[in-house]
Amino acid sequence: MDRTEKILMVNKYHFVKGGSERYYFELSHILREKGHTVIPFAMKHPQNEKSEYADFFVDQIEFNQPTKIKKALVGPKAISRIIYSLHAKRQVEKLINKDKPDIAHLHMIDHQISPSILHVFKKYDIPVLQTVHQYKLVCPNYLLYIPHKNTICERCVTGSALNPLLTKCHKNSYIASGILALETMIHRALKIYDHIDIFHTPSEFMKNKLIAGGIPEKRVIKKYYTINLNDFPFSDVADDYFVYLGRLSKEKGILTLLKAMEGQKKSELIIVGDGPHRPELEQFANDHQLHNVTFVGNKTKSEVNEIVSRCKFVVVPSEWYDNSPLVIYESYAIGKPVIGSRLGGIAELVEHEKVGLQFTAGNVDELRSRIEFFLNH
Repeated sequence: MDRTEKILMVNKYHFVKGGSERYYFELSHILREKGHTVIPFAMKHPQNEKSEYADFFVDQIEFNQPTKIKKALVGPKAISRIIYSLHAKRQVEKLINKDKPDIAHLHMIDHQISPSILHVFKKYDIPVLQTVHQYKLVCPNYLLYIPHKNTICERCVTGSALNPLLTKCHKNSYIASGILALETMIHRALKIYDHIDIFHTPSEFMKNKLIAGGIPEKRVIKKYYTINLNDFPFSDVADDYFVYLGRLSKEKGILTLLKAMEGQKKSELIIVGDGPHRPELEQFANDHQLHNVTFVGNKTKSEVNEIVSRCKFVVVPSEWYDNSPLVIYESYAIGKPVIGSRLGGIAELVEHEKVGLQFTAGNVDELRSRIEFFLNH
């Protein structure tokens, strides 16, 4: 019998908020099926999945406060949590002393947990692997994208961490962007990420960005995400609709998709997911009388599978360097082709005119033509 391990699985959220959490849970499930012990470490949150380890999780913190007074009250705690959390160090050390894991597998740890926990892993000589879901290691706002300008930005990959102050790339705010710049400078000075042994990237694009940002190539391994194919049974049903699935935020390109729907009456677009951009998107759909666009919000895994299994195709219109969207893997497993923007890791997964169609990110006419092609064929 192969050796089994105790794996400390670390992610800031212990509920499905986005693709990184879906993979965090998916991988944990697969590892348990293989006989390994998976020990979660995350932030306490009312939406969390139940866990026997919840008492070890870090206290909840909410960075987006509704009023200036509340922001001021939370501010000092938020800054300390972002830069170097002593609380997270204490909590993870308690968990290590109790269960003595063989390896730590990190996912998203920024801000809610912080990389302070890496010093604890070093202290106990625990090997560390991180699956890199976003660009935090080479970009303070982790997107390589400036939301309020709707533009790609790579200044910090090889440049100064002070660039956020020039671009206000986080929340269009000098203060918020300055905190991220300070965070990055301190982490670089501490060389804290040197305590991660292996960075796992699910795209060649991400791998190349990390190497360009100074991470030694020998510490970066590219392997696609792992999914359980049995969870996504093949379907040859094709009802009269197609799907967007994911977080509703500006960088995801959903407004471009809605613009491409203008004048398109042949089929229905179902938008699955939620996020800060949803009110604006719904208002646009209402103002432009897009009666064949339906927002259904977040759905359970089984509900999502049912929706995708009966659709004609899936659209991934991202306008940032999307790393390696799980929705593409899952769509292929179910048997659905994908229309994807020609950016980041999407271009590696969507082979044009083989398993889907590519289009230039942000190009409404080109996306509309791709949709029309699939609806006509």
